[in-house]
Amino acid sequence: MRYADDFKMLCRTRSQAIKMHYAVKDFLQTRLKLEISEEKSKVVNLKKNSSEFLGFRIKAHRKKTNKRTLYVARSHMTRKALRNAQIKVKQAIKLIQKHQKAENVWRFNMVIMGIQNYYSAASHITIDLNELGYRLHRALYNRLKEMRKEATFQDFAKSLQKRYKGYECKLYKIKEMVLVPIHAQRCKVNLNFSQTICNYTTVGRNKIHQNQRAINKQTLAHVMKQFIPSRSIEYNDNRISRFIAQYGKCSITGVELGLNDWHCHHKTPYHLTKDDSYGNLMILQKSVHHLIHMRNYEKIQVLLNLLKLNEKQLIEVNKLRKQCLNEVI
Repeated sequence: MRYADDFKMLCRTRSQAIKMHYAVKDFLQTRLKLEISEEKSKVVNLKKNSSEFLGFRIKAHRKKTNKRTLYVARSHMTRKALRNAQIKVKQAIKLIQKHQKAENVWRFNMVIMGIQNYYSAASHITIDLNELGYRLHRALYNRLKEMRKEATFQDFAKSLQKRYKGYECKLYKIKEMVLVPIHAQRCKVNLNFSQTICNYTTVGRNKIHQNQRAINKQTLAHVMKQFIPSRSIEYNDNRISRFIAQYGKCSITGVELGLNDWHCHHKTPYHLTKDDSYGNLMILQKSVHHLIHMRNYEKIQVLLNLLKLNEKQLIEVNKLRKQCLNEVI
């Protein structure tokens, strides 16, 4: 998990910015007893110079209209962020070269997609990722040329086909797993912050509770790093997609799941259909999953007493038991 103690304050004029700078600096030092970096804490004219913030480089650019001159924000990855991304990806490439396993190709893809997701808020992310791809082209070619094969878009798992639809580029695969394209990420428009979200009003507290559907970042990071070699690529991809879609909660009980107390369940048994599609998977609490497959009556009663399912939850469990060809509880 990343903790950010950086913040930017935007003002209309330089005089306002200088006043705000000294006021905030004084408050942080005298009232909160915090140390402030003199190098980072400064007033910047974004029309003339760029400013860096959590790996992003932001600058205001002039946009002429018929009536007046406006300014729009343009953002890129910082040079430091590009260097760090290059180091991470190169390490993943070296790992594939050293151990030619599907798991290491999976980890390479996770590194690329992690970079794409984090910096997707940058307005010019595609340009930055093109530069990153150019820097890594030689390493990808020289280190992996003996083991890689040409791939087609159809070789992607269905979840990745949806993600990278519309991108035309040369694709390669290793151990039947396609290497995701580095440049393939468009800018995603961020949702604006609402000032009504706060702890001090009824409306503000309600909005906080509504937004608490977010997934625990530590659990999600753990899930994304786990690759199951005995399962298909499609299963590994769709398992993560399902976990995210359910906000890291059990589909039956709604309980927030931890690192190791959950299972991925096939609605229609895998041994009957070999179906690893997204629609056939669901994320369940481990004990609920056991309950769906269990046939011993005494053990079923023990789990029912432990879980204390309500009528609606029990109906859902029985639907899944029927699909698994088990008797209704």
